[in-house]
Amino acid sequence: MRPSVSVAAPHELMPALRLLFGDRSDRDRRAERCRDALTSGDHDPAGVFVARDASGRLCGAAMVQAMPGALGVAWPPRGESPEIEDALAATACDWVRAGGVKVCQVFTSGDETADMAPLERAGFRHVTQLVVMRRVVGSAARRDPRPPITFVSESPPFRDEFRNALLATHEGTLDCPELNGSRTPEELLAGFAQPGAQYAAFDPAASEAPIGVVMLTCGEEPGTVELAYLGVVPAARGRGHGGSLLAFVLAEAGRLRAAVLTLSVDARNEPALRLYRRHGFAETDRREVWLADFGEDASAKRR
Repeated sequence: MRPSVSVAAPHELMPALRLLFGDRSDRDRRAERCRDALTSGDHDPAGVFVARDASGRLCGAAMVQAMPGALGVAWPPRGESPEIEDALAATACDWVRAGGVKVCQVFTSGDETADMAPLERAGFRHVTQLVVMRRVVGSAARRDPRPPITFVSESPPFRDEFRNALLATHEGTLDCPELNGSRTPEELLAGFAQPGAQYAAFDPAASEAPIGVVMLTCGEEPGTVELAYLGVVPAARGRGHGGSLLAFVLAEAGRLRAAVLTLSVDARNEPALRLYRRHGFAETDRREVWLADFGEDASAKRR
């Protein structure tokens, strides 16, 4: 018999989240933290789904969240049978598609790879690893012998000059280019219109247009700042500007009194990895990245 799948009722959130996080040693802590985000409005509780058997007993759970910029994040569903997990995966994918999500991501650790089977059957595919890195802010940054880069703070709605530079930095990117395929420029820009500090970088000696952009956000842990984005426009690449942008980021993190600067980078992006290692960043974790591009399906139908 096909299980009954629906949005979790408020009193079902904790049981559903405990099911979702399985037998992990930190299951209860993760479930409580996720519940707090769902009930505070940081996440949407309508994205938590439960499966019930004929007696009404919970027998599976799934969660998916829509984010700005036609992006989504999903967690591997958990159920008492493959049929239950497939029903949960299908419902979750339908929900994010209906909400305008074009590209949905899943991040797993190595021991969770087997949990991806139902989402693989729903169209997700493994694309890369995400390398998590961190650096203590207090240690001295490298001195840059070249003329200083000028940085200008930006905030939404962005100026056309900044918007154009931000879009240009995505051209030929080595950081999960699969995220950009079916999204429109406006959707890509919307992903950056969120809390955080954005800066346009100018090289006074070269051009009046920005040569790059950086974005900082609050880290997940107290006392940390995350480098959410660093990009250089194609015309300015290969000139060492990435190091100048990173030196500014370290100085800005110090001004914000952060103890640690964190970042994540695609394991395929060797130039970025070399840059970060040169500036004292050390790898602390790796996550597997899975994607489903729902926008590809819509484009195929239009053709």
